[in-house]
Amino acid sequence: MTRTLTLIATTLLIGGIHAQNDVDTTTRRETHATMSKRAIADSTEGWKKSGVISINMTQVNLTNWSAGGFSSVSGIAMFNGAANWRKGRKAWDNSLILAFGGQHVHDGTEPQKTDDRIELNSKFGHELHKAWYLAGVFQFKTQFTEGFDAEGVRISNFMAPAYTLVGLGVDYRPNDNFSAFFSPATARLVIVQDETLFGGSTDPDLRVYGVLNGNTTELEMGAYFRLQYTTQLAENITFMTRGDLFSNYLRDPQNIDVTWETLFTFKVNEWFAATLNTLLIYDHDTELPKFDENNVPYTGPATQFKETLGVGLTFKL
Repeated sequence: MTRTLTLIATTLLIGGIHAQNDVDTTTRRETHATMSKRAIADSTEGWKKSGVISINMTQVNLTNWSAGGFSSVSGIAMFNGAANWRKGRKAWDNSLILAFGGQHVHDGTEPQKTDDRIELNSKFGHELHKAWYLAGVFQFKTQFTEGFDAEGVRISNFMAPAYTLVGLGVDYRPNDNFSAFFSPATARLVIVQDETLFGGSTDPDLRVYGVLNGNTTELEMGAYFRLQYTTQLAENITFMTRGDLFSNYLRDPQNIDVTWETLFTFKVNEWFAATLNTLLIYDHDTELPKFDENNVPYTGPATQFKETLGVGLTFKL
């Protein structure tokens, strides 16, 4: 009897050991598979990318048209993209705006530019408490090619002007649709690489886009505020608005530079849509043609406003 019990106990012990080994092996395999899946997921975790490419064209052809007018062709291409990353208490937002447009009226005049824009924004933040982040911001703005006034005089060019901004501050973002960033310590570098914009003047006090004659850059230190909001107004209508404010501590801090943009996108189907874009700019260092009360022309700062309504091909990335 004792031998029988011993044999049974030994058999159960050996079987238990084998079963435990099987369980351990299965557990290790499952754990390894889970960790592998997590590693793959972690490599792309938190990324949210979006982008819209719109191409709008207009063409008019007149032959023996009694009412008058000229044949013309115009078009605007725009890219508005974003790549945002979230992981734990960290957030990294990136956006890129590219736009170029022009028109050609067949009346003997040269083609004219109607839109020209390069803008890159990047913001990295670490959450301090709930929706409050300690964040750093980077911004770069310029244009693709040269621009001319009504008399054909060159008034802008690639990297003339260009703006590079770096700031450290606090970002409030209660959700993915709203963000308000404020930096009391911001450095902005204004660049004018095209010396012909100074018109050959020898006046050392002459400034073009804030840059003194004889220089190619102007360093500004000030406060920066940025607000952005995006929402889905309807199933096929999206709305975006963003505004920038900058005050230069070193020169005329009361003259606040303003940039305010809105964008409505009216989606018809997967490839056809209408867009309405507005852009308001005020920069005290940008000299524009004006007239005084006696109709005498002069140059000075003024509010700039541009509105673009387009209907055409739209590709959502």
